[in-house]
Amino acid sequence: MTNEQQGITEQQVADAINVINDCLGKIIKRIEEVEKYVSEIPTPDKTYYKPEGYDDYMNLKENFDEVYKRIGELENGRV
Repeated sequence: MTNEQQGITEQQVADAINVINDCLGKIIKRIEEVEKYVSEIPTPDKTYYKPEGYDDYMNLKENFDEVYKRIGELENGRV
């Protein structure tokens, strides 16, 4: 069946394509916004915390290392 036999005009097809194009443009814009947001989220190596009693800030790995070191000291009776 041709478009004419189905009652669909060339203008209707063109309008549908334009609507789809507009939707895709909006989706692309949203994806770009999401990519920008995700790229700005701090990674663990950029997350800093200064434990009480310390002079310097430590990243997440350094903090976990310190926590596990202290746990090890407590478990081994070395306080």
